Amino acid sequence: MSIYYKQFSSAAFLAGGSLAMAMILYVFRKKNKPASGLVTFTLDKAKPRTKVIKGVVDAPSRTGSSELAGPVIRVYFGSQTGTAEEFAKIIVKEGRKQRMNMKLVDLEKFESSLFPGSFGIFLVSTYGEGEPTDNAKQFYHWLLDRCDGKSFSGTQYAVFGLGNTQYEHYNAFGKLLDSTITREGGKRMVKLGLGDDDKNIREDFEDWLKQLWPALSEHLGLEQSSEAWMDEGVQYKMQVQSHGYKKPVINGCTFQSSNALDAVHVELLKVRENRELHKAGERSCRHVEFDILAPDVTYETGDHLAIFPENDASMVKALAARLQLDLSLYITVKDSDGTSPFPCPCTVEEAFVRYLDINSHPRKSFLVALAEFARDEGEKKRLLNLASKEGQDSYHQYVVQETRNLLDVLNDYPSVQPTLECLVELIPRLQSRYYSISSSNLVHPNCVHVTAVVVEKRYQNGRSFRGVCTSYLSRLKQGDAVRAHLRKTNFKLPKEVSTPVVFIGAGTGIAPLRGMCQELDHWRDQQLPLGGNLLFFGCRRPSEDFLYEEEIEKWLGAGTLSRVHTAFSRSNDTLGGGKIYVQQRVDENAIQLLSLLDAGACIYVCGSTAMARDVKRAICQSLIFLRRMKGNAAEAYLEDLAREGRYHQDVWTT
Repeated sequence: MSIYYKQFSSAAFLAGGSLAMAMILYVFRKKNKPASGLVTFTLDKAKPRTKVIKGVVDAPSRTGSSELAGPVIRVYFGSQTGTAEEFAKIIVKEGRKQRMNMKLVDLEKFESSLFPGSFGIFLVSTYGEGEPTDNAKQFYHWLLDRCDGKSFSGTQYAVFGLGNTQYEHYNAFGKLLDSTITREGGKRMVKLGLGDDDKNIREDFEDWLKQLWPALSEHLGLEQSSEAWMDEGVQYKMQVQSHGYKKPVINGCTFQSSNALDAVHVELLKVRENRELHKAGERSCRHVEFDILAPDVTYETGDHLAIFPENDASMVKALAARLQLDLSLYITVKDSDGTSPFPCPCTVEEAFVRYLDINSHPRKSFLVALAEFARDEGEKKRLLNLASKEGQDSYHQYVVQETRNLLDVLNDYPSVQPTLECLVELIPRLQSRYYSISSSNLVHPNCVHVTAVVVEKRYQNGRSFRGVCTSYLSRLKQGDAVRAHLRKTNFKLPKEVSTPVVFIGAGTGIAPLRGMCQELDHWRDQQLPLGGNLLFFGCRRPSEDFLYEEEIEKWLGAGTLSRVHTAFSRSNDTLGGGKIYVQQRVDENAIQLLSLLDAGACIYVCGSTAMARDVKRAICQSLIFLRRMKGNAAEAYLEDLAREGRYHQDVWTT
């Protein structure tokens, strides 16, 4: 179950404040060949038809740089899936082109003593049920517990929050941060920005940037910069070894990745089992079991597992063939800070398989960049139109609705031939994907289970789209090694096993509930008394996607579960032929559910945010009609349950 989900002219930047940095493209400039056999290149502003084929480079030579000036402007990010970090890097790179003295800071490494009297730009995501991201937890608790009324005295700041309106606590962390800094003496440079991932978070970010740059220039006492800075760009060094797959030895040269993903402790897991759960139908749902290899690594029931996926090898080869790239070349990319966007040196193949998200939707800024490489004027105009404000509907239909990735776009625009350096600069990092663990550590202490529906869309023209991580999981074979890391959660059973619980899940929302049932069944085997445990489960058809049906029947027969209520939304056996959803079963059995709440029961809801909202609405309605509560009182009652740790949600957007 998945938890979650320009090159513009300077005139265009001045008019609209668009993401100019990301669109400055580069080409190689050949240097003298060192004795080690490595060929060194420096990337400058791109010419559309520059190619890199087996180490052969045709590019003009150009240099130029300027020192950064003014006060340090720290750009902080709190990121779970990488988007906030990506946005922060865009601001830093763009600001440096304007000679602003910007510094990127992971909130995990914040220093509170630097806040007073400083400039700070914060990009923070809200994770789960209004929680901060993992790398911002310490900062979050400092905000709540350690601020002294002057912690941000004289701080000139801006906050952009990243969230999703499908979640109940939309952008809670960003709102909290903005109000706290103001209360603690900070001076807001620009209105709080709120990005909505349910719509178009990147456009929300670009609109906010249009306000940020003029405000920042005003507070720094600067005039809006001229076109000169647009011609510089961030300088990279790329080292390419053109003889096979032998990793180069670079004496006295190290390249540290600047991406927070590469600072995460990664565990190697080994696939024990990978089987299909669906009994029929075209869709696929995989049950994958991973052996934990490190003896000191543990997890708890209800935790999450983050998988670092790999792009499909056939797609990588097709992309390389389309771009005339040699996958065997070793590359090292180094930015102006002496860091790399991913671990280097590595081959082009490794960069495309492990580090670059070639399956993602190309952003509008990327389409503008691709347009600069179009030999055909008609293709160039069509790409620019897709990226324009007037072409917003066309972009949404072509890229988002029809789920096109980079290779799809390149195949549709055959005259476009971007360079390798363009791709490394503009393709976002491939992020880890989070899954609720569907096993209990008490039953499987050295093995974690994952349950995931394979994302696949097919179109009439024969084209198909497959999700990166779920298709990666579907390809895994027994014995394969997988990079992953474990994440602790608050989605836990009550400490007393005799406390009754109510499980409510739909589809792969059964995943963490399965782990909890395993744990309860373990305690039943130990002769411990259980509460009256209730399960509501919904899926399409009992003959198709009733996940773990045999296990649920076993738990029901053994007394681990007292009752099971099922809802089948597309079954012909449904009385009256209508669709039945899990929230309807909750409503139908409200008396039983409320009596369990009276007995101190805890509720666990897992599935889509839409389902979770409907379940909460059904319980509220039950409280209104059966307990004569008013609407606000019913909602407050459930909020109190959540604060007491008796109402838990593990939900994701669809």
